Amino acid sequence: MQARIYTWSTCSFCARAKALLDTQGVAWDEEVIDGDRELFDRLAQQCGKRTMPFVLLDGEWIAGLEDLERELASG
Repeated sequence: MQARIYTWSTCSFCARAKALLDTQGVAWDEEVIDGDRELFDRLAQQCGKRTMPFVLLDGEWIAGLEDLERELASG
């Protein structure tokens, strides 16, 4: 599994999502999008939600920590 995670530097949910990816053994890289409203809006449109973090997991968009937790639990 491979993930690209889009975060805000002060987002506690983003920090928890990165820790979750680590504990699940998922390789990831990060893009911090602080202040980039245009990128945030584009990512929200792709994910269908406006909640952080945005995660591209093996080509599938996931928005938010809870959705990421569900996705990783389902395998």
